[in-house]
Amino acid sequence: MAAAQPIAASSRLALLDAIRGLALCGILFVNIIDMGGPIAMDRPLAPPSVADPDWQIWTVMHLFLTGTMRGLFSLLFGVGLLLFLGDDPGTDRLRLMLRRLVLLLLFGIVNATLLLWPGDILVTYALAGVLAVLCHRLKSSALFGLVLVTMLLLSIWGALEAPGIRAADMVYSAPMLARETAARLGSYGDTLAYMSRVSWVWANSGFLYVWLGDALLFMLLGMALYRSGWFRPDARNGSVTWRLLAIGYGGGLSLRLLQLALVLPDGGAPTTLTAFVDQPARLLLTMGHLTLLRWLWRGGLQSGTAHVLGLMGRMPLTLYLSQSAIGAAIFSGFGLGYWNSLSWPQLWGVAVIILLAQAQFARLWFAAFAYGPLEWAWRWGTYDARPRLRH
Repeated sequence: MAAAQPIAASSRLALLDAIRGLALCGILFVNIIDMGGPIAMDRPLAPPSVADPDWQIWTVMHLFLTGTMRGLFSLLFGVGLLLFLGDDPGTDRLRLMLRRLVLLLLFGIVNATLLLWPGDILVTYALAGVLAVLCHRLKSSALFGLVLVTMLLLSIWGALEAPGIRAADMVYSAPMLARETAARLGSYGDTLAYMSRVSWVWANSGFLYVWLGDALLFMLLGMALYRSGWFRPDARNGSVTWRLLAIGYGGGLSLRLLQLALVLPDGGAPTTLTAFVDQPARLLLTMGHLTLLRWLWRGGLQSGTAHVLGLMGRMPLTLYLSQSAIGAAIFSGFGLGYWNSLSWPQLWGVAVIILLAQAQFARLWFAAFAYGPLEWAWRWGTYDARPRLRH
């Protein structure tokens, strides 16, 4: 049996790295809101108002970023799963993939507890990845079918839950805000106890099944696109590209605008209709983003910002976990103590500063090394052999 080896950095698909880097940046613009404010609220504390800068940021985020950046990341996870497993039955890739997912689960547990981020996605990816592995030999047609079925089930689930969610449920009560304020502006131990409890409650609720389906949906989509040759460097389908852009952005933005028109007058609470169309809107917009990025890349956008995004996309685990650590240092009481004191525009400003620093770190790191530090450790644990770190 041939010994399985890590994929060399030089053989990576540069387009996938650039998209992954962009998704990593977009995810921080979403996560920074919960890092710097109430962890269980997806809207500003004040009533909806078009004149409120916080609600203006919320609107932009809802239209273009919410769910779609995570969708891109999940989609690429599915592509990466197929790239890792390959088609050679003579290697032990399946066993290594399962070991890799176990290690990812451990990274996620650290992120959700010690790094104080209950919004961790790595635990979900590790568990959904096991389900995706079971589908990795399916043809693209079967994978696309599973995508539609999964999306329909999630849409029905959301529609059934929506009538039980009131506008008042979307906002912290005074006692809830006081409890979280005391915990998140307290000592590290106070924050650890509170955030770990939130992580545990979420992981043992119906949320976990929704998140698993949410991640699996886009992993399967990525696998289906890869199987169909969508990511091939030599693929030339200009007419398909324009149709996908029109359908993705036209359909996705129309559904998101419909959601805005229905939820804002009701204080941000979902309706049966807005919950049902949420996943279709997210899928369409994600495909729009993906198609646009691929079109720009093939049009020659492969230097400058795209190059830096590619470098960031080569160390997503390192940068994702460091975002949690940096957020804890900035917002927690044992750090700078800025929790719940910045507006949403200011929080986005903080995100820009963090991402600029991470981009510079990625440039300096890859000038000397072949893998990100945690990516290198992840490979070491996967293959039980230390990969060469330096170029």
